[in-house]
Amino acid sequence: MTAFAEFENRVAVLTGGASGIGRELLNQLVLRGAHVAACDIDSDRLETAVRRARASNPEVRVTAHVHDVSDEKSVVRLVKEVAKEHGSDAIHLLFNNAGVVGGGSFVVGQRDEWERTFAVSWFGTYYCTRAFLPMLVAADQGVIVNTSSVSGIWASLGAGSPHTAYSAAKFAVRGFTESLLVDLRAHAPHVSAVLVMPGHVRTRMPAPPRSWRRALNSLFADYQPVTSKQAAEAILNAVSNGDWRVVIGQDAEAVDARVRADPYTAYD
Repeated sequence: MTAFAEFENRVAVLTGGASGIGRELLNQLVLRGAHVAACDIDSDRLETAVRRARASNPEVRVTAHVHDVSDEKSVVRLVKEVAKEHGSDAIHLLFNNAGVVGGGSFVVGQRDEWERTFAVSWFGTYYCTRAFLPMLVAADQGVIVNTSSVSGIWASLGAGSPHTAYSAAKFAVRGFTESLLVDLRAHAPHVSAVLVMPGHVRTRMPAPPRSWRRALNSLFADYQPVTSKQAAEAILNAVSNGDWRVVIGQDAEAVDARVRADPYTAYD
């Protein structure tokens, strides 16, 4: 992937920007001089995050957009808002960061919870990439940054803890991003894709159950979750350096190595 060395005066679109990794990405993008269109469904938290980002660098434009990324019509409206409020038909960075956790069991869980989790965590990525692709192609250089998860490497939370909706969505994000590497190289070589696979990050998202630390023969029982700030730094450093694959956290690194080494017993 081509390095994205200069953030100043570039336009970034960020979903899930009100909290967690998204809020830290917003903060760090603004400090690097990027103009940011931040999107979230939580209007109060989004306004707070945007207000703080504006205060940290009054020289850049930061806009707030309340939309549900699982609703394609809402995403289409988001594109129009970004083009109007940032006065441009091009963007340089798209961070598909929005996601929700739920729908653990496909067998005994509630269908509406399962489908809501899958819709936000997968279709949000798909709809935003589809809708913003023309604006990325219109730029001199573009990057699509898709947040998958350690759950896109290993579809479990440990013994007796199914994680089907979120894992299915994050596996979809992973496959989509890896396939984009080839597709973009062939049809839009100035646009690239970055796959982000964090483990447990200290955010508002629910912490993994106790079975997580005991998983895979307690492979990562003593890991320490990274902070949202550390995760955001790792993501932006990868974009800057031209790295297309980012695994974040001791637990994610351990799972990645273990599943690659012996995928056949990963669910024993």
